[in-house]
Parts: sequence; structure tokens; C-alpha cells
Amino acid sequence: MATTSPFHAGELAVQARAGVAHSARMNGAALRSQIPAGAVPFLAQQPMVIVASISQDDSVWASVLLGNPGFLQAEGVQGVSFDVNPPRSAPDDPLWRNLQDNSHIGLLVIELGSRRRLRVNGRARTTAEGRVSIDVETAYPNCPKYIQRRQFKLPVQAESEGPIASRHGSLLTADHRDWILRADTLFVASAHPGQGADASHRGGRPGFVQIPHPQTLRIPDYPGNNMFNTLGNFENYPHAGLAFVDFEQGRLLQLTGRPVIRWDISDPDGRSGGSGRFWDFEVEAWRESALALRLEWEFLDYSTFLPPQKHAAGDLVLQVAEIHQETDRIKRFRLRAFDDAALPAFAPGAHLPVTLEIETGERVQRHYSILSAPDERGYYDIAVLYKTRGRGGSRHLHESIRAGDQLMSGQPRNEFPLADMAEHSILIAGGIGITPILSLLRSLQERGQSCELHYSARRRSGLAFRKEIEDLVGDRARFYTSQEPDGGRIDLEAILERPNEGVHVYVCGPRRLIGAVRDVAADNGWPTEQIHFENFGAAPTAEDRAITVTLAISGTVLTVPATQSILDTLLDADLAVPHDCKRGECSLCATPVLEGNPEHRDLCLDKNERKEFMCVCVSRALTDHLTLDL
Repeated sequence: MATTSPFHAGELAVQARAGVAHSARMNGAALRSQIPAGAVPFLAQQPMVIVASISQDDSVWASVLLGNPGFLQAEGVQGVSFDVNPPRSAPDDPLWRNLQDNSHIGLLVIELGSRRRLRVNGRARTTAEGRVSIDVETAYPNCPKYIQRRQFKLPVQAESEGPIASRHGSLLTADHRDWILRADTLFVASAHPGQGADASHRGGRPGFVQIPHPQTLRIPDYPGNNMFNTLGNFENYPHAGLAFVDFEQGRLLQLTGRPVIRWDISDPDGRSGGSGRFWDFEVEAWRESALALRLEWEFLDYSTFLPPQKHAAGDLVLQVAEIHQETDRIKRFRLRAFDDAALPAFAPGAHLPVTLEIETGERVQRHYSILSAPDERGYYDIAVLYKTRGRGGSRHLHESIRAGDQLMSGQPRNEFPLADMAEHSILIAGGIGITPILSLLRSLQERGQSCELHYSARRRSGLAFRKEIEDLVGDRARFYTSQEPDGGRIDLEAILERPNEGVHVYVCGPRRLIGAVRDVAADNGWPTEQIHFENFGAAPTAEDRAITVTLAISGTVLTVPATQSILDTLLDADLAVPHDCKRGECSLCATPVLEGNPEHRDLCLDKNERKEFMCVCVSRALTDHLTLDL
């Protein structure tokens, strides 16, 4: 039976050339004609929205609108609106004239602090109340890939009602080129004559946008969801807009021009993240203006998905100097450089990407948090939990590695840094999750900064590094053992009772603990930007059991083995299920649950969304059976 594709000819052409047509068809099922119900409160919490619009001369512009949270609202699940008083951008922003001539509009609602984003495309109209209202035609969440986390604070003064200064031109200035080369974030507006405007995000480390010629930008196209909405629009309608935000100075640079997809550029350094794709953007005109609302932004960390940086020192050759059995299942490995040279510096919260050859003969990379002090350059300490049902890395280290052996590692990486603006830090660790937390604790103690630690394990024998922690911070550390009569449990309600602007929370451990911290914090009104977590993945647990899943639309009944995810079982049955990360972080595989009680293990759905959906890539069931709307 023939089905109608959600993609236009340009998107299909790019998907075919990239060899991902099958994956795109599966992920296309995520495109909906309404806003997900769980996203309704998310919209009202945002101070920023990116808007794509089309001008009368066919050019495309990306605009950045800002206001106090609440200026953007959902109108049920079929509409979105925003107010325009006070002004949300400069009065001569092309957006305002474009909406008079062409009602097509694309929105990107992005929360940098949590890496959540929602794309909404539709048609705009002005209401009698003076708001811009958008009738939703397409809406879908995007994965968190490539987003640099930033936390914002609202300014002390109210929103400005005065004029917003701007200037414009055609030739980029030296200041503009420097601005672009320093950027780690840009927003893209693209369009299709029949299907309207679209706004999206691109991110990388400073320098990821190149300027091969004075008016030409070159942007790598990292691997994504394979739908190619942006590049597909380029293919059919070679007009686009870019927006660069200067988060420190409160400025906006808008560019309009012509994009060209480049499939022919050599990429020996892996700047494209392995895709081999770039696109060039020829600048035709620019506008520079002040932002309508001067938020205070603090950079938190780079995305873990960015292509690794090239280091002059290359990989590290490390020698296992000492091995200590910290608990019955945790070993500490002290690693030194073979020549006893000083090791590369790292920030608290960093990890080492270690290459191992496991018992199958396969070479794999595993990531282990560095728990030694950041100012110690003579060695790195890592700790490894033995997992009987893991992927082989911990077993290899525990059973095969001896003192004197050699290990290969990449440079330290950090996706769990301390926030510079914190006046007090609450550290929460569960089990092996103490490893990055201990590094944070050492650094906070060294800096003389206020902090407290809550550390839980099943039994006292599982509290690794307890004496070190007690010697380090004394009674500012509290210990809990959930399976011992007098051990107690972490009282998250008490710890997170009242949100405080100067307090940041850091949690690492089992997904249930991370999920519980996020849920309690959200219920008590903590901003998502103040909750930081380190995720060790979603490997099967010893308690997992086989379950049956019924697909309501087809009536198919599948058995999901204890060692396999629901998503992989569905894919093995040749069912088209949208997916990307397979780590419970992007929400692309979120599927409606009609019957049964899911066991949620994702890190992306909020409590409202979990009432209706589950992420089938990592979540399982508390009951023996689930019925999914598939």
C-alpha cells in the first residue's frame, strides 16, 4: 500500500545521496501536526525563540526574539503565539515586514541550559490582541546533539521599551568575521516554496565555522536525524538566513544569502564529524543590532557529541602504576605517563576515553571519570565498577589488567564542569557515580567554596572512598545505605526543598537517582540550568526480565528479551520507529503507551510527557506487558 511521504523532493534527494533514505523514513514518523502535550509548559518557560521568515524578494532571514518567560505561549496543541510589546527585536528586523507579505513561519524554541528544543512550522497571523499567532502545521522535538549549554539570568531591570539600535550592510566587516570565527552556536533559517519556513540550530567548538573567502562561510554538517530538513530546503530553494548571537555583549548578527551543499570537500581532520558534508553560505546582506533583552549568560559546557578536537600531543600512552581494590566490585587504577612526564591538565568532572581490547578481540573505547585532584599532574586516578552484564570493558580491566600494563587513552574531556556562578554546590552521588563527584568535591574544597555531599550505596561496603571523603570535608558529607536497616535513604525532598539562584546541584549515579533528582527539582521549581548530571549510559541491569509488547495498530505481539531494548526488538521486526541517540536523551523514539506501566529510564521526558509516552530505546516495564500505539 502506498504511503504519503512527509518529505519534499529536496529532502528526498539529499537523503538518497547521503544513503539514509530508510532511516529518514523511520524518523519521519516523529513529524506531527500538533505540539506534544508535554511541551506546552516548556514553551511558557522560555525567554528566547528563533524565527525563520521569507521576504518578498525571496531572501530568507533568521530572527532572534527575546522576552521575559511567558511572552511565548502555546494555544492548546494546535497553536503558538507571542506578544510583540515591548519589542522583541529591532523595529527594522526583516521579520516584521516579511510576516505582512508571507505568512509562512518557522520557530525553533531552544532551552540551551537543558539542550531541549522544539521545531514548529506553520502560518502566522496577527490577532486582535496584538499577538502573533501561529497555526501549527508541523511540530517535533529535536535531539540535544551539538548544543552548548548556557544558563541565563534575567536582568534586574525590566524589559526595555526604548528603541533598539541597528545597522546594516552587504560586505562583512573584520569584526563580523572575528565574531563568526569565535562562535560556538548559530541558527539557520531555510524555506521551501510549498512547505514554508524552518528554523534550526548548528553548534561546534569555536572555529567550526570557517571563512574560506571574505563573503563565504563554510559550515560542517555533522551527522543528525537523517531527515535533512535544512539541507533539503537548500536543495530546492537556495536561499537561507543565519543568526549569530554574541552572548557576552548582547548583540545579534543576521545574515541572508545563498547556500550550496558541498559533497566534494576533502576532510582529513574529521571536521564534519565523519559525514563528509559541508555547506557554503555566500553572504548577500547583513544586519547587526542589540538584543531586545540583555540576559546574563553563563557558559556551562560543550556538547558531548562534537567531533573530538585534534591535539598536538595526540593520544596518551599510560602505564598502570598501581591497582587498589576499593570495594568488592570497584577497583582504582592509577595511571602515569610512561616517561613520567606531566600529564595534560584537566578540569574537575573530566573523564578519560580509554581504548581497550576486550575478550572478543574487538577494540572499544570506554569513558572513565578522573577522580584525582585537578592540580595533580603526575597521575590520573580512575575507578571502575565490575559489571557482570556490561559490555566487556570493566571485565577486561578487572580480570586482565595488571600493574605495569599499558593503556591507550585520548586527552581528558569534560562534559560535567562546575558552574562558575555557584555560591553553594549540592553534590549527590549513587554507587560508582562518586567518581566524577569526588573530583568536583576536591576542587570545591581547594577553592574554599561552600558545598555539601550526599552519597548513597546499597551497603556500607559499597561506599568507595569514604575515608578520603571524610578527611576532605568532614561532616559536610552524609552517607546513606539503602539496603541496611539503619542506613537511611537520601531525602531529596528535604535537600531540594527550596530553589536558590546561587545554588547548583550535581548528580551522578544510576538513572533512577538522576531521574528522581530531576523530577523533585522540577516539582519544587528549580531551573533546569541549575541541575547538572553525568550519565553513564543505559546498560541492561541484572533485574531486567523479558516482557511482551503488543502493537495496537497492527496487533503484532513481540517478546522483548531481558538483554535487548524494546527499540531494538521493534527494529529487528522491521518496524519503522524514529530514533537517534539510543541513550534516552533525544526523545525521538518517544512512543505513546496505551496499556501497562512503563519503567522510565530516559533523561529527556518530563513528568507530564511520561504520563503518555515512553522512550523505547532505554525504558522497560514494571508490568509484564505493554501496549504501544504502533
